[in-house]
Amino acid sequence: FKPSRRMISSALQTSKSVIHIWDDDEGNGQFTISGSLDWAFCTPIVADNEGGWCLYVSGQGSENSGVFIDEDVLKGDLRFVELVAQFIGSIRHVRMLEEQKTQLSSFFSPRIMDSLLDTSSTSLEPAQQEISVLFCDVRGFSRMSELLKDDLFQLLATVKNALGLMANGIVESDGAIADFQGDAALGFWGWPVGLEDGAVPAALAALEIQHTFAHSEGNELLEGFSVGLGIAHGNAIAGQIGTAQQAKIGVFGPVVNQGARLESMTKQYGVSICIDEKTAEFVKGYLGKMQARVRRLARVRPKGMDTPITVNELLNGANDSDVSDQQIENFEAALDLVIEGKWTEAIAALKACPEEGPVTFLLERMEEENNTPPADWDGAFSLANK
Repeated sequence: FKPSRRMISSALQTSKSVIHIWDDDEGNGQFTISGSLDWAFCTPIVADNEGGWCLYVSGQGSENSGVFIDEDVLKGDLRFVELVAQFIGSIRHVRMLEEQKTQLSSFFSPRIMDSLLDTSSTSLEPAQQEISVLFCDVRGFSRMSELLKDDLFQLLATVKNALGLMANGIVESDGAIADFQGDAALGFWGWPVGLEDGAVPAALAALEIQHTFAHSEGNELLEGFSVGLGIAHGNAIAGQIGTAQQAKIGVFGPVVNQGARLESMTKQYGVSICIDEKTAEFVKGYLGKMQARVRRLARVRPKGMDTPITVNELLNGANDSDVSDQQIENFEAALDLVIEGKWTEAIAALKACPEEGPVTFLLERMEEENNTPPADWDGAFSLANK
């Protein structure tokens, strides 16, 4: 039995059944078949995102064979086969949706999943849109690795626990997990469901993750760990990214690099969360001071970058932070003096502030320039390290 490829192709291209009796060819050669078969019909199996499947039925019986079968005789069988094809297509569609849901549930929160299923938009195709990215890095991993070098399974358990807490913080705020890199995690918002309030979900997730690590008393698996977080917001491509052989949910664009830089800067400033200007604007616009606050830290030019950026610190609400509103106001006034090039006044103002990482950072950067603004001072320090 060798089915007619042209008949199959015709059925699949038109998404309609094709019926043919070779005794009626009259030499036109529309469809060809080998063997002693006299007739055939082909029915496509139609399902969303499905192609290339059909039911092909062929048999003997023609006017020449003495058993006359015409198109009217075959139409009854064809209607039955079309029902079978429709049933198979429905089953395949349901299974496809179940597989997609299982795949998506590995990356998205239940609320995002429900939204996707409600709109029948379960495609993982990449899209370009406004994205918030959050980099989370566990601090203390090197020391823990040294302590547990003879018990790697215990080390793995501690890292898995820390990564799990970061992942939960991202997913519970309706973010997606893009990647795990050693003891770090990357989450993002804005795809597949667009952002209604910008970088606010990322900011709330960062605060929750920071709070969890800061209040980990009694959790042996978190003992000795802290966390650094960086948030950036901007245009990016998100979706299923990779090669034909390997692909994963990911995000691509300059905003990803900026988020990574901001996370790294938390070490230089001695703070937990660094955010960019766009994220700071969303936090100020959508969240009250009892939920979250922002403090400008410095104007810097990251290593390898020509354009200066303003780095901000994301802080807890006024009732849940060691940094007071007055402390923020005094520090930002001193920072303005630094940016304006009034370094003598800035140094005096900074020394009047409580001793902390951001104060030390500015004093050290000015000391590197002998406490005198360079001739080409534009308000931004050029960072030597990432």
